[in-house]
Amino acid sequence: MGVVANGSFLEAANRLYVTQSTVSTRIQRLEAYLGVTLFVRNRSDATLTLPGQRFLPKHTASPARVSLLDH
Repeated sequence: MGVVANGSFLEAANRLYVTQSTVSTRIQRLEAYLGVTLFVRNRSDATLTLPGQRFLPKHTASPARVSLLDH
């Protein structure tokens, strides 16, 4: 996840060449689908919650998961 690697939604968006709101919306959709909050968000950064820490190592960006986030 770009947010984890970059420490913020804005930095992840810049590296992915999309807007911050696009990254935020996709993460919100994933959180809604999973029923958990993956990130603690504040003005300066985003850090993984405990559920986020558990989710990340088990999941990669497979085409099916990316497709889910695009809709």
